[in-house]
Amino acid sequence: MAGWREYVLQRSLALLRVGDDQLRQLSTFQRLGATIDAAPLREGLPLAARTVMRAVRTRSAADVRPDWLWAHWLDQQLDPRSPAFVPRGHLPTMQNVTARNWTAVGNPWSPHEAIVDPTGLVTPGPDSWSLDWWVHTSDGWHLPSRHGATQSLVDTTPVVETVVTQPGGEVAQRVYAVETVPELVAVELTNRSDEPVRVALAVRPYNTEGLAVVERIQLAGSTVVVDGRPGVYLPAPPPSWQLSTYAGGDSVHAVIEGHDARGPVAVDDHAGLAQGAFCFQLPAGGTLRAALPFPGQGATQRLPAPWRRRMRRTVPAPSALPTAGEVAGDWQHRLRRGVRVDVPDARLQEAIDANRAYLLLLHDPGSITAGPLTYHRFWFRDAAYQVAALDRWGFHEEAADVLRSYPSRQRGDGFFHSQWREWDANGAAIWTIAEHDRLTGDAELLSDLADAVEHGGRWIDATITDDRGKIAEAHGLLPAGVSAEHFGPFDYYYWDDLWAWRGLLDATMIARRTGRPSAAADFDAAAERLRVTLQACWQRDADRLGRAVIPAGPTRGIDAGMAGSLAACYPLDLLDADHPRVRNTLAVLRERFTIDDAFYQGISHTGLGTYLTLQLATIELLGQPETAWRRLRWLLGAATPTFTWPEAIHPQLPGGCMGDGHHGWAAAELLNFVRLALVRERDAGIELASALPQEWRGQRVAVEGAPTHRGSVTYELDWEGDTAVLQWALEQDGVLLRAPGLDPSWSTRQREGSARLRPSGS
Repeated sequence: MAGWREYVLQRSLALLRVGDDQLRQLSTFQRLGATIDAAPLREGLPLAARTVMRAVRTRSAADVRPDWLWAHWLDQQLDPRSPAFVPRGHLPTMQNVTARNWTAVGNPWSPHEAIVDPTGLVTPGPDSWSLDWWVHTSDGWHLPSRHGATQSLVDTTPVVETVVTQPGGEVAQRVYAVETVPELVAVELTNRSDEPVRVALAVRPYNTEGLAVVERIQLAGSTVVVDGRPGVYLPAPPPSWQLSTYAGGDSVHAVIEGHDARGPVAVDDHAGLAQGAFCFQLPAGGTLRAALPFPGQGATQRLPAPWRRRMRRTVPAPSALPTAGEVAGDWQHRLRRGVRVDVPDARLQEAIDANRAYLLLLHDPGSITAGPLTYHRFWFRDAAYQVAALDRWGFHEEAADVLRSYPSRQRGDGFFHSQWREWDANGAAIWTIAEHDRLTGDAELLSDLADAVEHGGRWIDATITDDRGKIAEAHGLLPAGVSAEHFGPFDYYYWDDLWAWRGLLDATMIARRTGRPSAAADFDAAAERLRVTLQACWQRDADRLGRAVIPAGPTRGIDAGMAGSLAACYPLDLLDADHPRVRNTLAVLRERFTIDDAFYQGISHTGLGTYLTLQLATIELLGQPETAWRRLRWLLGAATPTFTWPEAIHPQLPGGCMGDGHHGWAAAELLNFVRLALVRERDAGIELASALPQEWRGQRVAVEGAPTHRGSVTYELDWEGDTAVLQWALEQDGVLLRAPGLDPSWSTRQREGSARLRPSGS
């Protein structure tokens, strides 16, 4: 830093008694990459401040209230006997770094998602309080967050069932969103035992990330009012309840000790830790249902006006709630559209079915979010994978709805803006639009988006041409930026340039398709300049590093961030999987940055990457399918019982350590991997069942209505001994069809038919 900025910073920090040694730490931090300016900090600071303040408050309360019933993750991190114990030392913060796992519940075409943690703790919105549940039987109270529970999905739909087992049988909690009143999430408790039980629904001032602020709770009949808004609609006025505050202690103790008298109907807590439990009798076979309105905070930006109005109003108490079984049936009906697959691996089949639903669930009106909680916002980067997965699995209406929002997300200079200085955005936006066109042929939507694509392409061209302020090694590339956080500090990243290169190629195609020959010529020339520049950079990198690999950027060495450079192969198809630089980069990542079958991302995530492992696997699927399927089996083994994944998994524990605990990009990558193994566009044709695992040989595989760049395809693979019997039907005439994984010598251009193939080695 220099000049007036350094002087102002020195004076400001001096008031806080921060000395020159700390200032030197700060001033040299930015030089770990390229020089950073203040603009990204302005955007990131509010989120960082919320995270840090919550973590400071969580640490303070947890330290001095060890007798409280905390969320499962916090109990484990506080317990010195638990493998998840985290020493706090001098750090003033405490946050969830060992069990970032949860499951979203919601509806398609709704901006709301609630989450359910592995013990049934329900959080109705980002950063909000949660609803816990406790069960009393003949042997005492069962507290799922402390004593454990089992969890699953109902019929692989977003209806989350958590079960407590007790002497007389089971008590089950089911959580689901209500389509008829999309502002509500329902909690259903069913006593499956042969004896009556007591249950408590408890408002708790925390969630899966830390403490929430709850300053006032009031019981008004059968409505629990939290901080002035309806928080829980109970099925009836509770026979007994207990409300308490930070100073008054945890209400769980009064409930456990049998203080059944009706407590005060309202409490105020300036410490923001008000909580309360509402108790009911539940006979054998009995069921009760409560409903939680989604809070309006943390909503997706750019919602259509009707949704903005709905989110401002108070949601009335429902007259009736559907059952969990009815909602699961509605989801099954909804999922009959789109691509249907039948694979012989039962666990993979369940994961596919569940994540098709999750992909729809994370679609909001005019948007798609990377997760229901931590990442409940829009990124062009994550959307590229998620929208492509929507299209590849036949959900074109939802994909088109997201794409229609892209012009409104574009600045006047042509930059597609979701976050500041994330320079991959333009390439990601244009590629996603082009991929939708290739899979649907939606000429009307392409025409509507053509202006935005042209503006976006011209922004890329102008930005790579302008070398002012760039280091010499980055001339002809995009400027330094924040890119994806798992690549490292503010720097120049090939990831951004690869997306820009693909974006220019696709902008060329779209310009030609929409009658813009001049723009097409400009974009084609710009793409070629960027290709030549990248080739020159990579040669300098090879000379500098002594190995023909693609590092994370023109100033970087061998580190985990180079995983981003594999985008050149997948999904961007700029370099083949057998290209020497792709092979060498993949080999280095295998040698130095994998633990068993998982990719370890030591930058930012510091965990086993879920979608990053699948990105390696997807490239290996093109040449080393057995290695790829081992990685997929690792991912399936690391899934929660509800088939969700966090962004990264703790290397020593099964829980998530980074990011949203239900990560939309990971869900999309699972579906993209399976689709590529079953149906792949190749050269001028389509390959079927080209990368199936050996253990599937002799077992049936079926795909129905899969969109491709050359029309939809349906096929069934069955076996007669060692002979594969393939039946197919194509939408278009004249498409070259192959099945190299079954018989490399076979091909046809018949639109439909049947063939007997004898796989090599059989």
